[in-house]
Amino acid sequence: MFVAIMGKIAVPIKPMPTFQVAVKLKIWGDFNMQLYEKYRPKTLDDFIGQDKVKNQVARLMARPGWDRDAIWIQGPSGTGKTTLAWIIANTVASGLFIDELDGDKCNVQAVRELERTLSLCAPNSWRCVIINECHSMSRQAVQAWLSLLERLPKHTLVIFTTTENLKADLFGNFSNPFASRCKVLSFTNQGLCQAMAVKAHEIAEKEGLNGQPIEKYVRLVQDCKNNMRAVLQKIDSCEMI
Repeated sequence: MFVAIMGKIAVPIKPMPTFQVAVKLKIWGDFNMQLYEKYRPKTLDDFIGQDKVKNQVARLMARPGWDRDAIWIQGPSGTGKTTLAWIIANTVASGLFIDELDGDKCNVQAVRELERTLSLCAPNSWRCVIINECHSMSRQAVQAWLSLLERLPKHTLVIFTTTENLKADLFGNFSNPFASRCKVLSFTNQGLCQAMAVKAHEIAEKEGLNGQPIEKYVRLVQDCKNNMRAVLQKIDSCEMI
């Protein structure tokens, strides 16, 4: 390759080999991944705490004839609601057939489009939809979901996640009808401190970011109000070295 400089002379420029560029991008991508993303649990066994909810999920998926459903996951921020939603979705469906959407983007048109595509799956294959922060859905979208949830196609799973309580008049007159169409799973941030501290300490050790005793991790978890995402962000910022 030659590049003209000031219109006077052509200087040869040696391009970087393609494989070198790929390696550099891969290294930067790994380095840039935040800890809460890198260590996101992949199975129920890896999930910290929430034993009651995990037992509910296991019993639900083991029910004979279970072939469609809607699940509402509510609880404090950073306790793993979206993580659990993905664990459930990946348990029943191929990644190609899992859609994720934020509540504020879930308008009537989006619900109608999802309804159109829900049945576009191979026979006996599941299709899953995850709606995060679903309390942000518009009133019109909630109405559209109420209609769709009444007639979900076979092998369809819809999971709503939110920090809000569905029964606390969240959708006004639509709250009770919505609740009646979903299996409600309620997260807690109680009784998680010690388990979170141990896990956080283990992750810090693996990443070479640990310089504190376990007691300091217990205090960190308490300061973060049992929000594991916030804990790992603190570790990522080298606060425990």
